[in-house]
Amino acid sequence: MTGQPGRMRVVTSALQAAEMILTDWPVDDSEVLSATKHALLACLEGDLSPGAARFAFIQAAKEAGNYVDEPERGPPIGKPFRWHRSKSRRGA
Repeated sequence: MTGQPGRMRVVTSALQAAEMILTDWPVDDSEVLSATKHALLACLEGDLSPGAARFAFIQAAKEAGNYVDEPERGPPIGKPFRWHRSKSRRGA
């Protein structure tokens, strides 16, 4: 995503994204970058979903002019729903 022209990097975790933003990012300061740093830190601390941190990172990458090779998805909303089978109630 950043670095030498023509060189593509693949980011697969919030930790990798945070390291990239802190060490090798073409934009020094912006509101989007600041929000992304906060989102990645919250994700690493377990206070924000990886999907929301990913969304923030993609916004910062686009702002910096980095190529993003993935369709953009909006941030996740609400709590994840887990499908499971209900225990059958007998005699109720």
